[in-house]
Amino acid sequence: MAEKNEKAETLLPTDTVLVAYVTVHLEDGESFALLPFEDTHDVKSKVTDLAEEWVRSGVLVRGNRLIPWHRVRRLEATKVEEMKLVDAQLRREQWQAQETERLQQSFWQTKLPREKRNEGEKNESEGGKAR
Repeated sequence: MAEKNEKAETLLPTDTVLVAYVTVHLEDGESFALLPFEDTHDVKSKVTDLAEEWVRSGVLVRGNRLIPWHRVRRLEATKVEEMKLVDAQLRREQWQAQETERLQQSFWQTKLPREKRNEGEKNESEGGKAR
């Protein structure tokens, strides 16, 4: 009977995952959240590993931006929670979808709106150049 309890206790930690939410604060006052870190046993080491790698390489690639380490004022772990593995997988899919949407929106963002040309203007300008 004790053997069954030991097996149940060893399986229990793998049924849940620790999720850490980390915010990066830059020198200029800008801040942004990194995608959450997940680990079944030690999420702190995942965050520490990222910070060490960021320091070593000098930059973090975030979508279409390079964030130099020297611009970072601090990394802040805002929350750590334990959740079921299934719930974590669903949340991960949501986070990734939100991050993809954010990247797509920033890709299409422009500082100056493009002027729309009429079809006639396009043909005239192309006709003059082609001839």
